[in-house]
Amino acid sequence: MNTPSGLDAFLAYLSAQAQAAPAGFAGAAWFVLRVGEDCAYIRLQDMWRPLRFLAQMAGDPPLRFAVTGFDPALVDDFNPARHYIAFVFIGFWLPRLPALAVLYAWEVAGFLRYRFQWSQKDVRSGLIGLRHGAWVRQCGPVVLPGLAAGELGERVNG
Repeated sequence: MNTPSGLDAFLAYLSAQAQAAPAGFAGAAWFVLRVGEDCAYIRLQDMWRPLRFLAQMAGDPPLRFAVTGFDPALVDDFNPARHYIAFVFIGFWLPRLPALAVLYAWEVAGFLRYRFQWSQKDVRSGLIGLRHGAWVRQCGPVVLPGLAAGELGERVNG
């Protein structure tokens, strides 16, 4: 029996969580908090312990999804859903300009942490995540699985 992995499993997870979310803004916030914790290890209750909070976000989240099916132009590590969801989270909570500032600050920190390795793939994924987070804020969580499927999947040429 084939079980979904990679992008297929990630989309199935997003769909299930979107369907479980209550209606309205409170439901959208619940959804973003839930997928943020599960997929990117963003635990707001740990914000008061900054070192722990940042270490969690840089580490392995509870749910991990393989690279299978993700567009290679967006993948620079073994769990592309983590970075994408982190910026869906940011895009949901922050207006565009502060969200962009967070994205580039995070990437600069990564550039310094990983010995001057700049990841344009992370920037691309983050920009998509910011845009999708704003859509979730505006329209609710049910839009995210379709947006993710349309922009995160492998591109077929010609």
